[in-house]
Amino acid sequence: MRYSVLATAISVLLLLGTPVFAFGLTEFDYDYLATQNVARDSSVLKGLSPKEQARLHAIIIDATTSSDSAAQAKNVSEAMAAFQEHQRWEQTHPGQLWDSPKR
Repeated sequence: MRYSVLATAISVLLLLGTPVFAFGLTEFDYDYLATQNVARDSSVLKGLSPKEQARLHAIIIDATTSSDSAAQAKNVSEAMAAFQEHQRWEQTHPGQLWDSPKR
């Protein structure tokens, strides 16, 4: 019984400590992207890695640009362009990732 309570407590702490980006983009993120004419089912969004999703989420919720919609839109637009460029590079270099160390 004692171990069961401890195991449950540890599980709850792990769940609470899991970063949001581990689950991808939020509904708020998709709603914001829709205002920027980026569809939820766009090929760029579908091709984002978990790391890129986390970066995009951070850009969308960035407190330094939350009161400046033009700066926020510019940052999101630039990030989306970079992600699209990464995806194009990977298509022209099959089996390689754009950010892999060069050997």
